[in-house]
Amino acid sequence: MNLVEIYFRNRVFSDKETPLSEQKKESIKGLSGRLETQMKSRAEISFSYPVTLDGLFDKKVLNDLYKQYLVECFSSKLQSEKRRLFSNLNKLGPILGLDYQEIQTIHSNVGVSIYQRYLSQSLSKGYLDNSDTSFLTTIQNTLSMENSVCNQLIKDSKKGVISLAIEKIFASPRINPENVTKIRKMTDQFNVNLTEDLSVSNEQRAKLFRIELDAGIEKGEISNENLDAILKIQNTYGLENTAAKKILFDCVNTRCEGFLLNSIASLRREDDVGVIKELENMLNFGELVPIKFQNNLVSSNEKSKLFSVLQSNYGDSDAEKNKLNLFKSMLDL
Repeated sequence: MNLVEIYFRNRVFSDKETPLSEQKKESIKGLSGRLETQMKSRAEISFSYPVTLDGLFDKKVLNDLYKQYLVECFSSKLQSEKRRLFSNLNKLGPILGLDYQEIQTIHSNVGVSIYQRYLSQSLSKGYLDNSDTSFLTTIQNTLSMENSVCNQLIKDSKKGVISLAIEKIFASPRINPENVTKIRKMTDQFNVNLTEDLSVSNEQRAKLFRIELDAGIEKGEISNENLDAILKIQNTYGLENTAAKKILFDCVNTRCEGFLLNSIASLRREDDVGVIKELENMLNFGELVPIKFQNNLVSSNEKSKLFSVLQSNYGDSDAEKNKLNLFKSMLDL
């Protein structure tokens, strides 16, 4: 701000150096070449001004000027500009005629707003890195914000980011499973409880759980070898075991039926590649939960043809033999 520069260029101030109780021990080489210990004391320089703007302008105008400058300090993108602005911050308040209590009140009010704004920007990427934490600490120290206030702001901002992300998921006409997984991982990272902290309904949590299950099984990320992955997802969504098992069964049953019907359609088109693809998907889901199809879903003749296509594509490995046995079990062959 030019006002500070005018004051200091024309030396319209008096300064006073106050020694601080804090001392720093430092080892240096003496004339003899041996290390010697020196104690260094720090001092704080305070400025006073014979002329201020107090009484020349309405107090609200002066408060607003200081607020605007404070926001500018934290908004500047260039580090050199930011350092210059911050170096003048403790000089500006007294020049405007603001006392210590008035400055602290502004810091408290504006601090919350600045802290929240930076938090929301940083958390949108799903985490806080070291530079984020460092800058938040700078805001806290500069504006003398209480630890409890900052911790609560971080907690509330994390909950806000998750809540908004879930709203966007359900507002979308088509839900992307990758976005659901990203939100779940972010929820774990932020240590947010979807039930207690955000009151996400049981219906919504169950739907998110099913979407993740469905995509995970299809991609092969969830299988008999890593069933713990299901439990991890279940815990984040806060679902009871009974509810989670029912969702898993419904998911597997519905998808298996769909793959079976698709394989029959491919069979009728004499598309063996399509048949194999659909049956492989069906067996991936079927490995997780024992499923038996109703006899009216597919004719005995088509069952045999499907089995023949699958068998002709497989070799003699134990894994392939197990899949053929699973197929016979599911279709009651």
